[in-house]
Amino acid sequence: MMKRLFMLTAFLFLAACSSQNLSYEDLKAAYPDTFAEPVQELSEEQLGNLGLPSDMPFEVTQVSSSTGESEAEVTYTSDSGHKAIVTTLYSPGNILQDSELQVPLDSGALAGVQEKDTHVFVEWYEGEEDIIYQVEYYGPDEERAEKAVEIANQL
Repeated sequence: MMKRLFMLTAFLFLAACSSQNLSYEDLKAAYPDTFAEPVQELSEEQLGNLGLPSDMPFEVTQVSSSTGESEAEVTYTSDSGHKAIVTTLYSPGNILQDSELQVPLDSGALAGVQEKDTHVFVEWYEGEEDIIYQVEYYGPDEERAEKAVEIANQL
């Protein structure tokens, strides 16, 4: 009985440690200067549509953000060299980049995917909110495109 209780406790501990806290409130508390301060300039509606993935395919060790007139950018990095940049363009008009490869996302949106030399770029339009989301994923060559789409599906 004690062995089972110990195993259950260890499993719950490992599960708690492996999840990343990437919600707005968690990022605001964990990174007050690099994340929270720049995004405080956004309106409440813009904050509600800020592209924040619920999970990342790598262990996030640093998060920073920047904002412009009608855009916000959040950068996630790891100690192992992975990096993801999520850009949210508010009221963008029709400025989507042409992509030969298009994949359906879990949300039903159709995303354009471009494989570059150093990263993969994923972009899609959310019509109801009039927002373009862009994901740039830098990581190991193997499965780079899959991981970029995985991040896009987490928004």
